[in-house]
This record gives sequence, C-alpha cells and structure tokens, in this order.
Amino acid sequence: MQIAIRGEGELVIRFIDKKGATLMQERLTVSGSPTMTALRVVELSLRTAKGDAAIVPVLCSQSNPDQQVLFDGDAPAKFTQRRCKEIGCAAKVAAEASRGAAPPPVPESHPSLTGDDAVIAKLLKAVR
Repeated sequence: MQIAIRGEGELVIRFIDKKGATLMQERLTVSGSPTMTALRVVELSLRTAKGDAAIVPVLCSQSNPDQQVLFDGDAPAKFTQRRCKEIGCAAKVAAEASRGAAPPPVPESHPSLTGDDAVIAKLLKAVR
C-alpha cells in the first residue's frame, strides 16, 4: 500500500488488527515545497510474537488540515473502511477506524529480546 502526502505538516497513522487493537503507530512529518508529494510504502501485515497479523492503516491526526493524504489513491476513510471489511473487522471497529479513531498502542509488559540479547538474558537468569 502507498501513502501519498502532499503539503507540509505532521500526521499520525495507527495500524490496527481486526479486533481494533493498535499494533503500531507512525508519526510522519513532511516539509518542503507545497507542490511536492511524499510517498511512504507500507506492508499490510506485521510480524508479531503470535505470528503475522493483517493490519489496517488509520489516519488519526493531521497538524495541517490543508495537507492532502491518500491511501493507494483513495481518501484514508474510504481505504480504511474497505480494508477493515477485507480482514474481517467488526462493523463497530470499521466505523470507528474510518472516522480516524484507533486506541493508542499498548506497550509490552516485557522487553522484546532478539539476537544476542536472548542469550545474555538466559545467562543472567542462570547466574541469578
């Protein structure tokens, strides 16, 4: 999916799963010529600890109301509504998401360990 942003400003996009939980949030800032269009390519799935999850982008806020944002050539609300249907969101989740409402991401209660961190954590646990 491609996000096209024309005009200066900052926007917040949250990526929700089919239950409406926010898995990730991005804050994008565009500055420069007002005639320039910034493009951001986004995959519509995320790898989580529980496996791959289909996601829906939700445009939650814009600092500049004159800034134009398109999701794959469509208005964000229209794209979000259609994507919600594709992945099986409940009607209430789809309606809220198309209005730009998505909860803030919930931080994990424990840090994610990757690579050598997992080995070090295991060693530290053994020493304790």
